[in-house]
Amino acid sequence: MELICESFYFYNNGMFYKNFRSLSPQGSFADLKRVEPSIRIFGTREQIEEALDTYIEMTGLNLDECYDYENEEMLKVYKKEYDKLSNNKALITTI
Repeated sequence: MELICESFYFYNNGMFYKNFRSLSPQGSFADLKRVEPSIRIFGTREQIEEALDTYIEMTGLNLDECYDYENEEMLKVYKKEYDKLSNNKALITTI
């Protein structure tokens, strides 16, 4: 059972925005900014595929890009958290 970690980036689909406030010489103003949703999944290949399919089905988002995640320090943290789970599911985090 090989554990891997992948990062997934999705198209916004016009659904996700956040408020932001900016300062300028003319004063302060607030506006909306598009947020491109992204998640990171840690687990076995089968767990990752199942978690990704479920996430896409639940959110209705379209996958844009996928990358292997190779930060050794964070992989140790993910492995520690994954080992705490007893439900045989992948670990999903937002990025």
